[in-house]
Amino acid sequence: MINRLSDRDIDRRAGRIGRFIRFALAGLGVVTGLAMAAACALGAEPAPAQPLRVAVYDVPPYGYVDADGSIGGVSVDLWRRVAQQTEWRFKLIPVSDMETILHGLEQGWFDAAIGAITITPERSERVDFSYPAHRSGVAVAFRKDTGPLSALASYGAAAAELSPLILAILAMLVVTGVVMWFLERPRHPAAQGTESSVATLRDGIYWAVVTMTTVGYGDKTPKTNWGRMIAIFWMMGSLVLVSLLSTSMVSRLTAERVESGADVAASDLVGKRLAAAAYSSGAEYLDGLHLQYEKLPNLQQALDSLAHGQSDAVVNSVGALRYFIAKRYANVVQMPQGLLAPAYMAVALPAGSALKKPLDRALMKITAGPEWRSAEEHFFGR
Repeated sequence: MINRLSDRDIDRRAGRIGRFIRFALAGLGVVTGLAMAAACALGAEPAPAQPLRVAVYDVPPYGYVDADGSIGGVSVDLWRRVAQQTEWRFKLIPVSDMETILHGLEQGWFDAAIGAITITPERSERVDFSYPAHRSGVAVAFRKDTGPLSALASYGAAAAELSPLILAILAMLVVTGVVMWFLERPRHPAAQGTESSVATLRDGIYWAVVTMTTVGYGDKTPKTNWGRMIAIFWMMGSLVLVSLLSTSMVSRLTAERVESGADVAASDLVGKRLAAAAYSSGAEYLDGLHLQYEKLPNLQQALDSLAHGQSDAVVNSVGALRYFIAKRYANVVQMPQGLLAPAYMAVALPAGSALKKPLDRALMKITAGPEWRSAEEHFFGR
């Protein structure tokens, strides 16, 4: 005989099965919650479900695209180390314009942006920044003047600066020549001196010049006692005057060369034709000083304008500026020592990004180690 279950028995068994399923799901939720709590307690962060879209600001040596299409740079190297530590998957997207990067972060097109991205007040109002990744600062580059025309210009500038001394020496020369002619000229029109006598005013000036320059031809010489006494004083004084002028000229030219490598200040930019890459930290610095400048699409075009004499100075972040000058413009562009303003570079993030905390922890750990310092030397040198 086959036992048939009543409807009541069926309902009773279904209820027990449903309670078991609900209990199992509740237990699974508790286990999952405990696991997440343990992960948070240990400082771990859940990895993003999708690969992170990371914009790379295409400015060497921080980020660039090689001829084979691969993306490299010191910031890219640092990001790869961070991603390895945090187990993040990512996709690198090269971008050549800073405004596109900032707008992309605001619109959610990018999850992060790396490269030569300096922390500035203007950018901080639009995006968040991670713990500083690189030391940086705003620097300036000037055109290097070379060749004969440059040397003549340097001497001309030195002579202009020493013009009071030069005029004083010329005045003393003329006065001495006049005095010598007055003492040596013939007393009577009929009196005839020898060919070596200082008989005219022209002879007096000529004698003073020859004596001062220590040439001493001897074709014109004083004959009177007073004239010879003046000659002695003038010869001794000429040695002092010529030495003073020579040393002053050399000191001024040496100082000019030293000043070309000295620290710079914002006042050195006033009155010059300035250029900067649009939306760069150099452009924001010049905007803050309310200085007029030419905005160019990128740093290379700004340096081209400087090399061709279309501008007098280019302002930009120091690392990129030094890199481009060393690679392409070493013969025509020079950088003084020092910074116009110190700064730091960091990873740019959308406002309120959940990546900030794990990213900061990874950056602090990586950049403090000797291995990363060695990696930086590979890109920047010691």
